[in-house]
Amino acid sequence: MFDWFKRPNYSNVIKFPETKAVPNVPYIEQPKPEETYYSIGITSENRVTLRMGYTTLTMNHKGCEDLIEQLEVFMKKIKEEETDA
Repeated sequence: MFDWFKRPNYSNVIKFPETKAVPNVPYIEQPKPEETYYSIGITSENRVTLRMGYTTLTMNHKGCEDLIEQLEVFMKKIKEEETDA
């Protein structure tokens, strides 16, 4: 039925489009997609979400207050270390 395997020339079976030489076209580098480092949002149950990379932290009101207090403590500690150095 098909004698494709016996033929050394397949030009009558598959037609490839003619290719033309491309003149010297400068390469245009594609812009990199913007990276999101973190995002903050609110869930439907009024909980705050903090997303960093692949990790999402969901907190209630008290948890947010505790996190803010801890961050303030570390900010003060870093400022003190910078002034001491």
